[in-house]
Amino acid sequence: MTGIIAALYGAFYFFNVQDTPPGKVYQKPKRARGLEVTTQKDFLFLILMNIPLTGVLCLLAWRLSKVGFLSQGQLYIVWLLLLGLYAFQTYNCWATNKELIAGEKHYPPGDRYKFSQVAILELTYFVNFGSELAVVSMLPAFFENTFGLSKAMAGMIAASYAFMNLASRPGGGLISDKLGSRKLTMTVLTAGMGIGYLTFGHVGESWWLPGAVLLTMCCSFFVQAAEGSTFAIVPLVKRRVTGQIAGNVGAYGNVGAVVYLTLFSLLPEGAIGNKIFFEVLGVLSIIVAFVCAFFLKEPEGSFAEHHEGEEEMQMESFPVFAED
Repeated sequence: MTGIIAALYGAFYFFNVQDTPPGKVYQKPKRARGLEVTTQKDFLFLILMNIPLTGVLCLLAWRLSKVGFLSQGQLYIVWLLLLGLYAFQTYNCWATNKELIAGEKHYPPGDRYKFSQVAILELTYFVNFGSELAVVSMLPAFFENTFGLSKAMAGMIAASYAFMNLASRPGGGLISDKLGSRKLTMTVLTAGMGIGYLTFGHVGESWWLPGAVLLTMCCSFFVQAAEGSTFAIVPLVKRRVTGQIAGNVGAYGNVGAVVYLTLFSLLPEGAIGNKIFFEVLGVLSIIVAFVCAFFLKEPEGSFAEHHEGEEEMQMESFPVFAED
């Protein structure tokens, strides 16, 4: 049923949605083989930040070998293929930026962007969406074992974590508008998420169940609002490569999920393992919140009517002629 609904909506979407709002022009990247960067230093940073995307697949293959899905020989073959995938990805990035690397191409200051900003957004999505995917996977069992609930009741209570999407996504946007700063919003929400997870680490059977449910919903609000805040900044980094930046940032959510769930699978079962798991989520969130506070930059024109590149496009479409 889920597949049928998704397929029908895909057809509806294709015939009813346009690429850009009326009067706007879609800005394609100059080259689509790899992400375009604007300094040689940023190219090295890009190659470095691509390592976890392949590394987490190697980690996943290792876990599959531990449960008998892959033999040791098959594991080595998979690792070799993944190494080839990383080399292929690196080659495409080099092909896109080879003139820049060779020193033959220089971007004017107004056309540059800092890849460090993309990397920070990747880290924010690692801790927020990555933790959401991990927590929704273990939360029903957590409530079942901690409070002695039935599977059905534990599943219903754990669903409150996802239910908060109805309020957290628009709520995150509201906070952003009220604070008037995308950077401050990202920092506050990520810090709140970290505090929520650290508090969750102390939830035990002695807790009042409604209080644990309330904590779940509050923590979920910060997590999902932070996800929305991340992608409120993504389109403002560099418009013509927004799609590729969004892909890189989104992929780090899955990196976080695999890393967190792998950690959870290695921890002892029960209260001690749950406590360590939530504390790791909380500490990493607090660290990323500090990174946002000190290194994330407020995107230029965050609340402007026209974002980067739009005014220039409109001027080209509607040139102004000097009077005689």
